Order: sequence, then C-alpha cells, then structure tokens
Amino acid sequence: MKKIFLAILATGALISCANKQQSPILVERGIKADERNYDVVQEGFGIDAKLKKIFLAGHIAEGMNKNLVNLLWGPPDKESENGLIWEYIDYKTGEVITRLKWEEVDQEKYRGADWTNASKLVEIEGDRYGGSPPPADVEDDDVY
Repeated sequence: MKKIFLAILATGALISCANKQQSPILVERGIKADERNYDVVQEGFGIDAKLKKIFLAGHIAEGMNKNLVNLLWGPPDKESENGLIWEYIDYKTGEVITRLKWEEVDQEKYRGADWTNASKLVEIEGDRYGGSPPPADVEDDDVY
C-alpha cells in the first residue's frame, strides 16, 4: 500500500512539473515571485535599476540578459541561430507565444568572466508579457 501511495505521489509531482513547463503563462514557468527579490538583490550586481523593477514585476524587457529571462520564464521551448533566438510555445495550440532575439556578446569585453548568460535581449516579438496581463501603469503602445 505504501509503495502504491508513493508511486501516485511521484506521478503527480511529474505531471505538475510538466504542466509548469507547458504553461501558456510564461511567468508561471519561472521562479516564484517571492524569490525574485533575492535574485536581483543578491545576484543582480550591475543590473540597471529600471530592469530590476521590471524583473521584480515579472516582466521582461530589452536589455535583460539570458539569465534574468530564464529565471522569469524558464528555459526556451526552442532555440535557433546558435541560441540567439528563443521561442516560447503554447503547447495547447502549437503557436509561438513570444520570440526573443539576442545580441551576441563581445567575448573580449567579458574576458575572465562567465559571459554565457551575458547576451543582451534586443527584440521581443509576439506577446511581450508572455501571456500575463500588461502592468496597470503601461498603455498598450507603451514599452517599458
């Protein structure tokens, strides 16, 4: 009986993880809201104050690095062009929710540092809020 209970519990945990990764609301795929503050305050040295505010609100913006976006929305569903294009897909419809375009980093500038997540987000196509409602203080045609 105990083995059956553990098997059911493990199956439920796997299904819940799979659902999180397939959520059409991208912020649900990333870290919890109460964990964001730690990530930008403790780990976010050098991040622009405006980007910190946007990150804490659960949104992405041009200028963020791959690490910040990955924390918010989880890993991309599809990568192309050597990781310079990320796509997040709604698994129910098969449609792209958001496509992100990255700028390659100047490796000389980051010499001696971990530059793997230093790529800069330069363009957001599709739903810039990843299925979340836009912030109340932003108009439809405004960009952070």
